[in-house]
Amino acid sequence: MTNIDICNMALAHIAKGRIISLDSQVEEARQCKIYYEHLRKTVLTDFNWGFAKRIVPLALLDVKVASWDYVYAYPNQCIAARLIFNKDGAKVREFEKEKFDVFLVGDSTKAIGCDIANASLEYTYDAKEPDLYSAEFIEALSRLLASAIAISLTGNANLQATQYQFYQVALNKARYASATERERKPMYPNTYGNARFS
Repeated sequence: MTNIDICNMALAHIAKGRIISLDSQVEEARQCKIYYEHLRKTVLTDFNWGFAKRIVPLALLDVKVASWDYVYAYPNQCIAARLIFNKDGAKVREFEKEKFDVFLVGDSTKAIGCDIANASLEYTYDAKEPDLYSAEFIEALSRLLASAIAISLTGNANLQATQYQFYQVALNKARYASATERERKPMYPNTYGNARFS
């Protein structure tokens, strides 16, 4: 799988032929080149994809910020901070975003502030290798790209809206697949057995 393959999937979704290169002078290639990189990052940030997940210890910065006890360097290639941990593995849940914040220190240094010592971060990195992409990601990216280029190449607003709806469906399938992979069989207490053999 290559980025050209993904672009050709997007073009097939709107019945607009094929390209052989993003540097080709045909309009289909020009439109794909305009949107591909931006939308690739958009899809990466819209869901916590397993293939793009990394966990790293954070590097402490010698910076003081009034609202946080610790300020860490934002990891290279990180495009979405997801969860933060302490050295003992305690997690801050995704919906508790007030537990850490991302901001600039000075003019250009991106940083993460939190109240956790020896913090590690789970994040989505800027995965550029199509061979790593899951089938769900490829479907989602091709649908979002199809939506973005549909008006320019077909003039059909309904086709654009339909492809965006397919993108939402692809994300929902990815969420379901992820939840299924993480599902564990619950362990129920056996009070009778525990009492008998204790």
